[in-house]
Amino acid sequence: MNSEITSVDPKKQSVQLKGNDESAVFKRSLIRKISIMPGFHQIDMMGVVHNGEFIRWFEEGRLRILLEVIPLECAQQRGIALPVIENRCKYHTFCRYGDRLVLTTSHRISSEYRGKLRFMHSLVNERTKVEVASGETVVTLVEFPSGNLIKQWPSDLWERYLCLK
Repeated sequence: MNSEITSVDPKKQSVQLKGNDESAVFKRSLIRKISIMPGFHQIDMMGVVHNGEFIRWFEEGRLRILLEVIPLECAQQRGIALPVIENRCKYHTFCRYGDRLVLTTSHRISSEYRGKLRFMHSLVNERTKVEVASGETVVTLVEFPSGNLIKQWPSDLWERYLCLK
């Protein structure tokens, strides 16, 4: 299957793929990596990174992708918010002050918006190559401040989203 985009229709929020019919669902993954080194202020009384820090790091990974589509100032001006509706974290092992970590966040771009955007996270100790934690975050789009669900992205943002690499 050739997944080259031949046209984007922001109004229908769909894409036409080379070699496929209109009903084909286009999916490709985005991957972003960030380096993290836990600071002393992130350590709990047991000498390991506090569990709440992982969710903050997942947020950094998610925002690395989302801000490519809609910068915060643009979202505020347009009255768009992207609230988290689900957050999961599985802790595999401890990490400590000074460990060098790599957070990989991935997101699968689909040709259809179904009300949710899902982000997968994997946090790995750079030295040992052991996965410290993994997780998932799901967000949706709402009008701000009403909180009403946005069922279709604004066309310019949808096109920008589909063109992310």
